Formats: sequence, structure tokens, C-alpha cells
Amino acid sequence: MSWHIATVAVVILLIAFAISAVVLSIMILSRGKLYERLSPETRPRRWILISVVALFAEFVIAFSVWMMCPDALVSRVLLGAFGVAFFLVGFTIRLLTPQVDAYVKRKGWQLR
Repeated sequence: MSWHIATVAVVILLIAFAISAVVLSIMILSRGKLYERLSPETRPRRWILISVVALFAEFVIAFSVWMMCPDALVSRVLLGAFGVAFFLVGFTIRLLTPQVDAYVKRKGWQLR
């Protein structure tokens, strides 16, 4: 398999972006120094951040299994599960944010 330099550079850049996004999400979720620097209004909702990080983890697993054996049943099931999860997270963020926020506050969990 011959890869061009540009393809390798793009793959390395995407991997670096993915790692930095996960590290930043973990830093915010663990309420570290970055979390304290953000003003309370600009802090992301914790449930959204957790949903997006979980969706990313599911994508990495499903995509890597699909790349190794694209015609296997397990890869199709994982990609289908990712598609359903992607739809549900998008639907929830787009239309149900006020209801989920009210539920999180009612449970006594921290929203941001």
C-alpha cells in the first residue's frame, strides 16, 4: 500500500486533533485548571460533553473494526449502533436540551 506524504500528514493531523479533543474534554470534565479558567457561562454542559466523548469512542471502535473486516456482521452491527447513537445524541442536543437540563437540575447533578 503506497501512501502519499499528504495522506500521511492528514492522518497524523486528524489523530492529533482527536487526541487533543479527548484530552481537553477530560480536563474539563475533571474540573482542572482549564475548567477554572472558563467563566461559568462559557463552560460546556457536562452531559453534552460526556455524550460527545462517548460517541467519539464508539466511532473509533466501530470504524476500526469496519476497516479490518468490512463485510463482517460485527462491523455492520457496530456501525448501525453508531448510527443510532449519533442520531439520538444529535436529536437530544438539537431538540431536547431544555428537558435534559431540567432533569439534570432536578436530580441535583451539576449542569456545567
